[in-house]
Amino acid sequence: MEKPKEYEHYDAPWTQTFDLVFLIGCLLALIGLICTTILCGSGNIDRDFFAFGFFKILFIGAISVVGGLICRKFCDTDEKGYIIYTRKTAFKVNYTRKLQHFAAYLVPLINPFGQHEGLIPHLWETFFVMLTFLLLIKPLRENCRFFMLQFNAMDRPEDRPHTLKWIILGNLLPGLLLSVFFQNLFEKVLDEPYLVMIVVIAVGIGDGLAEPVGMYLGKHKYKVPAWNFKRTYTRSWEGSACVFLTTLIAILIFGGEFNTARQFVAALVILPPLMTFAEAFAPHSMDTPVMMLSGYTVLAGICCWGWF
Repeated sequence: MEKPKEYEHYDAPWTQTFDLVFLIGCLLALIGLICTTILCGSGNIDRDFFAFGFFKILFIGAISVVGGLICRKFCDTDEKGYIIYTRKTAFKVNYTRKLQHFAAYLVPLINPFGQHEGLIPHLWETFFVMLTFLLLIKPLRENCRFFMLQFNAMDRPEDRPHTLKWIILGNLLPGLLLSVFFQNLFEKVLDEPYLVMIVVIAVGIGDGLAEPVGMYLGKHKYKVPAWNFKRTYTRSWEGSACVFLTTLIAILIFGGEFNTARQFVAALVILPPLMTFAEAFAPHSMDTPVMMLSGYTVLAGICCWGWF
């Protein structure tokens, strides 16, 4: 008897998959960061910085575990711990996956001491996030229930067997590198560091709400392509409206961070429809980096316009 498709996704040896590439990439990144930090003499990277970085890794891991526990409440697992849909449920892994996205993008921006600004610290923050996902490669997750729970929270059936590859290369890595660049720009050049939170909230909360709202309340559907254009996915205008409202609310929350009233008004007028359009028409699995690139670029342009 042929096994259900869900059981066959992760049969390949991990050394023949993206997991090995990811491991090598992280090792090379670590070496590069250490050498760069030593050569550039970044004085604001100290013991407290790495201690807080370790705390951030634990925090993202805890969020992922909560997501995994939610998945297991509504779904069954096979003998290795992978989620299988053997019983009818309205729950989708897509929902808990959004929790990880939001935590991964928000946590690097948390800097309560105000001492760890600059390009190199931000690159280290990105590396910390990558470490939380490196722990989810096949040999680790299949031998540790804690890591498998985290993997469950992001392992969408339609992404298998490329879940980790697509979330890293198609979403997190480009999104985090964009965040590093624009966070440094808003800190060092524009002197409006907290405005980056507008885009993160629009992407993390707005896009996160778009799917469940569209699923249960969406009446007006439309199709978007996957990143490789081999499949199409359904979205709704009701879901996309969540992005509009969330962006609007985020601008109002951080309105006092704009240097001029003209910047604030321009952001109110331009950003909500822009982020909505970006979410609506971005290829599936690549909506986050597309939204971030669009939002950060236009927001930076608005802030630069305020100089003239």
